[in-house]
Amino acid sequence: MAGNRTVLVPLESWAYSSPELMLSGRQIDIGLFAEALIYYDTVLVNPSNQYQLADFISWFIRQGSLNDFYMLLNEGNLKIYEYSFISTAIEKDGEYSLWNIQDTLQAKKDSFEERFLYHSSIEELFSKSRQRKYLYSAFRDNVIEVKSDDFGSAIENARADFKDPRRNSLIVQSFIDEIYRIKNFGRPPQVATTISDSPCGTKQTLSFNVNFEELNKIAGGQINFHKATPLTASAHSNRLIWSASTIKSDLFLPRPMGSLVGDKLYESKERITKSGSIIEELKEVVEFPDVRGLVNSNKLSLKDILLIRKKAKKFRHWLQQENGRDRDALIAYHNEVAKEIGLIVGARKALSIFGVIGGSVVGVAVAAQAGDTMGAITGSAAAYLADVGSKIGKDWKPVIFGDWLRTRIEKVIADDE
Repeated sequence: MAGNRTVLVPLESWAYSSPELMLSGRQIDIGLFAEALIYYDTVLVNPSNQYQLADFISWFIRQGSLNDFYMLLNEGNLKIYEYSFISTAIEKDGEYSLWNIQDTLQAKKDSFEERFLYHSSIEELFSKSRQRKYLYSAFRDNVIEVKSDDFGSAIENARADFKDPRRNSLIVQSFIDEIYRIKNFGRPPQVATTISDSPCGTKQTLSFNVNFEELNKIAGGQINFHKATPLTASAHSNRLIWSASTIKSDLFLPRPMGSLVGDKLYESKERITKSGSIIEELKEVVEFPDVRGLVNSNKLSLKDILLIRKKAKKFRHWLQQENGRDRDALIAYHNEVAKEIGLIVGARKALSIFGVIGGSVVGVAVAAQAGDTMGAITGSAAAYLADVGSKIGKDWKPVIFGDWLRTRIEKVIADDE
């Protein structure tokens, strides 16, 4: 899956992924998938549960495009990536802890068909047994199931972040920034976090200069933002990075998740590796329709997306280049394709990408002072940073579609040194 041909897309809308859609009652960001399909040969979509997968398939059915859905699966352009466990923060007696939770059926190898496709929400879409059998056949060999055991260091690193006041501030700040942007509230408050030890030294208490109950009211009750939400967001960010680094894919992320992923990638590279500056940003406004927004507002259909995809081979070729990428060329490609398809003349889209988007990069190495220790504790929080950091620019040159504020994490790194 190397060569920037494959991208992982989380479908779920929640506090840290497309919260504006959650506010409107939508549980998945179908527009994110549609936009990713234009830029990548293969899109791995991640539904968090059976209802989200049913919603995803329903989008194709409502347009009379179920055959196109099967075509995308059969040709390898669409695959399912499924976490066969739940990463979530749990509260007990006012204390929070982070866990990967997996039941016996989830732990079972190749159980996706049984857990998802036999579910009532999916079966209701296909009334005839013949239709369901065809569905099962189409999904076989097009599902990647990952289990809890493979994500131990990712969850440990998220737990370590929970003890870091600066990381907590970054995570909460990214949510507040997004809510203020969505609701046009102007300049958001700046988050500060402190951690105090209990008298016996066995517990730590996080204190924020913002009120979480007030934040939840401002965000909207549908989002249900609470004290455990940032901890869960940290876990989801870590597992997305771990997945992408393992399968050597790119990431296509909504706000504010892109921010968390960018911060963690940069931290992995800066703290653990001696690799030079390889995490770069590309932020430009291009003459191109906002595909994601238009699909989510039902103004573009799958047929439109497949037409744009056909015309946009230049986008995919640009991403797959190994020996440097001309940024001006990408902007020009957008302008050319927009004219060719004749959709929304004069439309302008903000293009936000980060990752290894410059020239080719010499392989990186784990810093000498960290190598022996971190290599020995493979399940630890530090090992997660070491492993991810050592892959960046070496056998994994990720491109991330999403918003990221580099200067923010640079300040965190500088303050810690």
